[in-house]
Amino acid sequence: MKNGFQRYLATRIVLAVLACVPAAAPLVAQSLPEALEAIDHVRVATRILYVTAHPDDESSSVLTYLARGLHADVALLSITRGEGGQNALGPEQGPQLGILRTEELLAATRAYGVRLYFTRAPDFGYSKTPGGTLKVWGDTALEDMVRVIRTFRPHVVINHWGGVRTGHGHHQAAGILTPKAVAAAGDPKAFPAQLAEGLDAWEPTLLLQLSRGDAVAGYRVPSDEISPIWGKSYAEIGREGFLNHRTQGIAAFLGSPFLRRPIALVRPDGTSFDPAFLARRLPESVPNHPYHRGASEAADRSLSTAREAALRLDWAASAKALAAAGHKIDEAIKLHDPPSDCAEPRLRWDLERVREGIDAALAMAGALHIEAQADRSEVVAGESFSVHVEVRRRADVPGEFGKPSLVMPPGWSVAKEEPEAGAAVRFTVAIPKDAQTPRSPHDWMLPWPAPLVQARVHAVVEAYAFDVTAPVTAQRATSTRLDTLPLTLAPAVTLALEPRQFVLPEKRPLRSSAKRLEVLARVHYYGAGAAKVTVGLDAPPGWETSPPQALEFTGAGDQLVRFAVTPPAKIAAGNYALPAWASRDAEKFRTSLEPLPTLPTRLWSEPAVATVHAFDVAVPEGLRVGYVAAENDLIPEALRRLGIDVELLDPVALAFSDLRRFDAIAIGIRAYELRDDLARANQRLLNYAAAGGTLVVQYQRENVWSALKPAPYPAKIGSPTVRITDQNSPVRFLAPEHPVLNFPNKISQEDFKRWQQERGLYFWSQFDPRYQPLLALRDPGEEETTGGLVYARTGKGVYIYTGLAFFRQLPEGVPGAYRLFVNLLSQSKAR
Repeated sequence: MKNGFQRYLATRIVLAVLACVPAAAPLVAQSLPEALEAIDHVRVATRILYVTAHPDDESSSVLTYLARGLHADVALLSITRGEGGQNALGPEQGPQLGILRTEELLAATRAYGVRLYFTRAPDFGYSKTPGGTLKVWGDTALEDMVRVIRTFRPHVVINHWGGVRTGHGHHQAAGILTPKAVAAAGDPKAFPAQLAEGLDAWEPTLLLQLSRGDAVAGYRVPSDEISPIWGKSYAEIGREGFLNHRTQGIAAFLGSPFLRRPIALVRPDGTSFDPAFLARRLPESVPNHPYHRGASEAADRSLSTAREAALRLDWAASAKALAAAGHKIDEAIKLHDPPSDCAEPRLRWDLERVREGIDAALAMAGALHIEAQADRSEVVAGESFSVHVEVRRRADVPGEFGKPSLVMPPGWSVAKEEPEAGAAVRFTVAIPKDAQTPRSPHDWMLPWPAPLVQARVHAVVEAYAFDVTAPVTAQRATSTRLDTLPLTLAPAVTLALEPRQFVLPEKRPLRSSAKRLEVLARVHYYGAGAAKVTVGLDAPPGWETSPPQALEFTGAGDQLVRFAVTPPAKIAAGNYALPAWASRDAEKFRTSLEPLPTLPTRLWSEPAVATVHAFDVAVPEGLRVGYVAAENDLIPEALRRLGIDVELLDPVALAFSDLRRFDAIAIGIRAYELRDDLARANQRLLNYAAAGGTLVVQYQRENVWSALKPAPYPAKIGSPTVRITDQNSPVRFLAPEHPVLNFPNKISQEDFKRWQQERGLYFWSQFDPRYQPLLALRDPGEEETTGGLVYARTGKGVYIYTGLAFFRQLPEGVPGAYRLFVNLLSQSKAR
């Protein structure tokens, strides 16, 4: 069993990492251009690794030209998954955002035509220094970069951030680490555990970095050339891929002159290099091995013949020539089995990669397509599910094409195999009761773990044998769309709680109507048969909760359960967990497994727990707040947890409603950028404040702010951005007796503890003397900045600008952030 499991994991890794040259998702699968490109890729032996810090750092035009213009085997290594950024599309933050950005980058790299790797290094938000970044990343980033280099074995490494000495600390750190990783990857004494696993030391031949501008030296990348295959420039194809970075609002930057400046590849020391090395032909790759060179030359001639035949749409001749190339490479592999010297394992590895490319090109030439659909996307241990596999191919390509089979985890079995119309087969797959999702120890290196189950077809063309695989997926149709979902081994029962967060005052007595907390649990059963499930909610000692409830399911589906929870009359400050559970027979389940709001094809798993945040917070009676939200602002719901009456102001309400009914109006982050109606209504809001209201404006970005000038008196947002990245940085009170720091909550240093990720961003750098700064903040080693919380009287009312990161703190239940934000909204009642 152990050996079988190891073979299965090895198969999954090889199929996921090295199986084929990536294809462009937006382009028609197995089209003539893709078939030509697959052949061209086999004829180029150069492998190139392009290293960045985050998704959306990459130069899309450079990557596309290298992969689709020069036909090199190109991989992009993003050190992080971008989880520390912001989300212009939905509510996901942190690891959930990392999933979205991974999917975006994967879609982009498919368009570029490149592979994709990651490290385990976290994106912990904006960093001002490379030293601070490297301190957080530790040795993990370097170790993982070395592993990627030893796995992919690039001849060329392009350091995207090489030579960068300013800006984001992650960028600078990536530029520093890349040459270190190149050197360490070739050092047989570095990271010996990797070598013990079977990886070889590998030192790339050439290290390059980018240079931008009209007068650049080095090799100027001709990305504006038109691809003869695709009929578009490589820059245009790249931009189409780059648009996938939607969570970062990337479309707004595509017209930037910076992105359109010429780009060159240069050596760090400025010395010249031969650009031909970026696309070495197959026969030139290992000239010191005569068997390999002879086989490569013969294979290359056959590949040229295959390409010419494909251009004539003579697919039978193209497949025949590809098979001939495969035979030549097979002969060369057999000559080095077993290897006779230390260089030959590397040679064999290269030859096997060439063979994989030929296999992929043959699948393209034969239009060999496997469609493998499961009857559902989530399957359960101890049950069975069905898989429909249909194989399509070009009838004019002769060959032997075997029946499809399934590649499954050890212990999984085919209980039944039934032929269907045409070449289709329906498999019934039995899952063992103790089945668990298989994991490779290095799944983190890939965008996603390899597919749980794959369909495979063994083919023989002109006596050349090869396999074609495809992941087993499932489809979900609605009236407007058809989604493809990965096959997932899910718990039999999961629970989703609503709400997941509560806020309770610590010292003030609760009104009787607010004593009870209500938790709604949506219980999802994934099993195929009937089941009896008991659902309960646990609470801390001294708390009362509803008794467990019994549910009956006739099959997969949802049921709702409501629990009432009563906390003690007196409650100490702290966070209290309310974990939900479900039981079926002897099994107990405590997991939430829910589709991400912005990416419903990906499931997010976490413990099914609601959290009660108890702390001392005073809220003026009857406080009414109007809120101008942009997209996916979580603050209104956070305020409602305190019992504050919050009304979201849509364009009509903002333009015509009576704003005087609100004690305060708050403007959400980036609202001036994302809501056109806000600029038109800005004078109404200023008039509201002048008439006695309180207008609170959260952070806005400099480009929009400087164009609109929406504040009552002159103020500038810093450019470059003024931000405080250390969430534990010191805070100094400039006006300790000011109402904002005293009503209705007395703010102290305690209120700035336990903040998440950062203090704030997009602070004002200059402002009119009529504004009063209330706080001074600084990151370690820097001067204080006072533009993070600024107050001004305007007419009879108040205008407040704050760059403090309330949008991160309130959803996380940070007590001090709640108390201070309530104070901002309460200033009309302080007078």
